[in-house]
Amino acid sequence: MKKYGLIISILIFFIACKSNKLPETQNQCATKYPILLVHGIGFRDDVPLVKYWSRIPKVLRKNGAKVYLAHQDAFNSHAENAIIIKEQIDKILKETGAEKVNIIAHSKGGLESRYAITKLGMSNKVACLTTLASPHRGSAMADTILAFLERKNMLDWSLKIIGKYAKLLGDKNPNVYLASNELTIAYMKHFNRSVPDIPSVYYQSYGGLVTEDYPAWHVRIQYKLMAKAEGENDCIVSKHSYRWGNFRGVVKSSDDYGISHFDIVGMRFVSQQSSFDANYFFIELVKDLKAKGF
Repeated sequence: MKKYGLIISILIFFIACKSNKLPETQNQCATKYPILLVHGIGFRDDVPLVKYWSRIPKVLRKNGAKVYLAHQDAFNSHAENAIIIKEQIDKILKETGAEKVNIIAHSKGGLESRYAITKLGMSNKVACLTTLASPHRGSAMADTILAFLERKNMLDWSLKIIGKYAKLLGDKNPNVYLASNELTIAYMKHFNRSVPDIPSVYYQSYGGLVTEDYPAWHVRIQYKLMAKAEGENDCIVSKHSYRWGNFRGVVKSSDDYGISHFDIVGMRFVSQQSSFDANYFFIELVKDLKAKGF
């Protein structure tokens, strides 16, 4: 199945924008604990050529950080992906001899990380969790899409198609329905009641916001749909939803378009917004973790 993931990534590669030049080598990101990057829904972090995290892992390593990827499924439940995250944490600790890890998670990955910490006994192995644009209170986008597909009698067909896509990416046993339904507003109310934060773990969050003038047409459409339902948003998740733990604020860009759900982790092949430099944002984020003793 990996060869099909390669084919998909090659096609996407030719429409991807080039990343900026890497910063100079320094040890400013040499944190006490290794860093685990946990991706979100819809893609994987081990697809060849097109990288979910763009050049961010390379940038952080070049600046002294020990960086690992989670390798969980693109489409699966919080619980199933949390098991993979748990296994990856144990592997990292065994390999490095470290006592804990720092998790930086994007989108749905933040929810899966919370599940691993609270439900799978990882609280003593995670120093901090930084979530980026994670739908902690759900997303109206998930509600809208699922409701539309059910109304049009397209849900079963859509789930089968996306399931095939997930297997091409590398998921062995994807569960597209749970992966999607567990992002709805109603489900996340239940999730937050049953998956409380652990006091010994430091939780913080960041997010972006876009405007109706954003260059990518699909981002503008998604922004308008979300704005009607939840107000300010990054085209996928609202500001209200991604605020969690110590909210560090809305990440800014140098133009008036803002930062989309994809820009914040450098996924330019999705949104094509060019003024925001995710590499430097991550350097500053990790520098701050280092300064906090993590």
